[in-house]
Amino acid sequence: MSREGTLRYLKDMAGMREQDLRRSLLAQQQLVQQLRGKYALLEDYVQQYRQESAAREGAGIAGTEAIRWRAFVQQLAALLVQQDELIREQEQRLRLVREQWQAIKAKEQGFSRLLQRLDDQRQLAELQKMQKEMDSWALRATQLRSSR
Repeated sequence: MSREGTLRYLKDMAGMREQDLRRSLLAQQQLVQQLRGKYALLEDYVQQYRQESAAREGAGIAGTEAIRWRAFVQQLAALLVQQDELIREQEQRLRLVREQWQAIKAKEQGFSRLLQRLDDQRQLAELQKMQKEMDSWALRATQLRSSR
């Protein structure tokens, strides 16, 4: 395979990988947004149940019911902590995918620049060849005129 063919192949492979990572990045971003939305809802529920529990205790509910309410609110708070940890883990995955995407994007751009340089060199060589031919024709034409 020629140098250009190899570079084109590598650029195409990098382009496909970049597209895959871009799709993955988008999916990861959407997942983080969904998790944050669920966290906000859960946070609201915890706050509502804490207020409800405090109101019931203030109204003088039975001891066992108050204990159940507190236990439920504690379970919700624990779930909130778990959700926060999940968001942090997902954000870490998102950063990793973003870094991978940026790296492969840079590779693809590098291959594109190399291909452009090859094309520029080929065009320059072609122009130089044409210039040589034109100079040769001009020299022959002046030689023919001078020999007449």
